[in-house]
Amino acid sequence: MGAAMLHQLFGQPTLADFPGPFARRARAVAGELRGDWDDTCRAAAADRRLDELHAARDDYHALLKGHLQLLEHYRALAGLHRQAFGANPAWAEELELAVGELRALYDELFPRWQTAEDLYQIAVEKSSLPADRLRDLAARCPPPTSWLDETDDPFSAS
Repeated sequence: MGAAMLHQLFGQPTLADFPGPFARRARAVAGELRGDWDDTCRAAAADRRLDELHAARDDYHALLKGHLQLLEHYRALAGLHRQAFGANPAWAEELELAVGELRALYDELFPRWQTAEDLYQIAVEKSSLPADRLRDLAARCPPPTSWLDETDDPFSAS
């Protein structure tokens, strides 16, 4: 009896595929937000504008957290729809992936990023190659043997 009433209340054709294409768009937005962060951080470091990026920290934090909370609430609502109406599980998976991607970005930055120094460290890590990649690169591309014979110090002040 309750299920029939629920179908009358939420049985419109527009809700039949809830959460629908929004789930796929949410995942794309999460990916875009990650890419925007990576690009902006890299450009700010290259252009020596990390202080300007840090000045936007509080607003960026609030917006990123707001988007994450919106997706988490939407995911919960989609779960209720799935339980009540058996909605498309593929959309639920898309929402789950979107929440995961945005959560990973948020957890990577906050609460770690509090000061400009924190941001500098994040930027250094973002632009540095991991030690294992550096070792692999050094093994594949050794320096020229002529470098071993050089005695001049290019960094001395002479």
